[in-house]
Amino acid sequence: MKNIIETILFSLLLAGFCNATEPGDSIQEGTSISTKKIMLLQTPWSFSENAASLSFFGYDQKIGSASVYSELQDKNYRLYREGDNIFKAGFVTDGFVQYKKWNFYGNFNYFSKKEDNVKWVGVMNPYDDNPYTIGDSIGGDYSKEYFNMEGKGAYLLSNLLTFGFDVKYSTGVGAKRKDPRPENTITSFDISPALLLSLNKIKLGANFRYVSSKEDIEISTITNNTFYTFHFKGLGVYTSTPEEDDQIFISNLLGGGLQFNFNGDKISNLTEVNFYKKSTDIKRGTTFPLQVVLLEKFNTSVNSTFIYSPSEKKINRLELFFTDKHNYGHEPVVEPKLEAVNYQWSTAAKYTLYWHKENEYGFNYSFFNLIDKNRFNWGATLAGRLNSSEITYYFVPEYNQQKLNIFNLDASIEKGFQYSSGDIVFALTSGYRKGFNSSLKFVEDESLLSTVQTEMVNHDFYYYNSGLMQFGASAKIGKNISIYHSPMQVFIDAGFKALFSNLADNPKSKILEIKLGMNF
Repeated sequence: MKNIIETILFSLLLAGFCNATEPGDSIQEGTSISTKKIMLLQTPWSFSENAASLSFFGYDQKIGSASVYSELQDKNYRLYREGDNIFKAGFVTDGFVQYKKWNFYGNFNYFSKKEDNVKWVGVMNPYDDNPYTIGDSIGGDYSKEYFNMEGKGAYLLSNLLTFGFDVKYSTGVGAKRKDPRPENTITSFDISPALLLSLNKIKLGANFRYVSSKEDIEISTITNNTFYTFHFKGLGVYTSTPEEDDQIFISNLLGGGLQFNFNGDKISNLTEVNFYKKSTDIKRGTTFPLQVVLLEKFNTSVNSTFIYSPSEKKINRLELFFTDKHNYGHEPVVEPKLEAVNYQWSTAAKYTLYWHKENEYGFNYSFFNLIDKNRFNWGATLAGRLNSSEITYYFVPEYNQQKLNIFNLDASIEKGFQYSSGDIVFALTSGYRKGFNSSLKFVEDESLLSTVQTEMVNHDFYYYNSGLMQFGASAKIGKNISIYHSPMQVFIDAGFKALFSNLADNPKSKILEIKLGMNF
């Protein structure tokens, strides 16, 4: 089905190029390959959690796009539980539209993903701040599919008050076709209502957020061989069993945010504070599910965006951000007995054995010289992040502990060119990452150390601390067409990235991305 959809869309795009208006033909102005980017850069609200801010994005025309895309990653330089190669292909569409007092945004994204030769992985995402994963030592190819949808709206109740809502739904399936065979199903529902109060040059906002998500994992085999499933904890600590226990992760998130916006003649600022608590119950078994972990996550973020000397010809934007994160893993010392009435914590003491605290500071500066609301002459961005984290897993009294300090710096420069029936954007990107003042300590007791996957932990520790340089280039080419007197633009977007590290053997990685689509 996916191949049929991609073939149809590619045929439409090819027909559009072949039947496009010739240079010199006049068509109405429509959205271009840069319209959405310019709109988002011009408003401080572009990445706000407050859905009511959609009314203040400043677009006065419909902005939409649809495309098929693919991405190929040669992952020689990678995290331990990532595949050697990753291939991703999908379809995405999104758009903004105004209707009377309403402003709407929606998107839909389907993609499939294949990771070659992964090991110790039995979950859809082993690097999502949850160390309590499962896996096996056999490994194999993992195939995954995802559907992501979002609908956002804002309604102007009066000149003073705006109401908004944001609803997201995600689902995905995954499977490894080699014994032992995990089969994954994930779902997530995210809803966030919001309000904004407008007082002349000042706007005050608030939003609430609730997320419910779930991942079901079924382990099966088709041979009579005995395979071990490893149940991981923090920093490579594990237990193993030959039993084919199903596993379930059930998460609930509660949170919200507060926003303050000031719009002056020379400067516009949005400062936003977001916070949430996420609880994840991890259970084993189907008939008598045993709760083996309660993982709690507390997250607070502060973002402040400044736009200097707002004008129609220049964008001068600075973003500052800070994030504070804490994760705690609560485990029973002895698993409850199956015949107990309450299968949760009633027959076992509960201790917090996994601790993770993390702070991140960063900035993102952008400057763009505009031609009009759909095109720019040139632009540049510079972004930096400093991440500091500490993870401890307690055996009592001994422990494993990892401290990481990581610095990231990324830069890009873009140049736009216009011709009679379209436009082109070329971009060069670069990045550098390096860890410093980091440390890793394992338990010394040999019996405890035998229950730690040290190779995995050591690999990822050196991955984050080794220097990594990235260089990339991309080209976007758009051609204006008219279909039934409606202006549109078909485009092709291709990019290439190369990564170089100073790990042993100096491995290199390559990422190739290509997208074919239409702006309307």
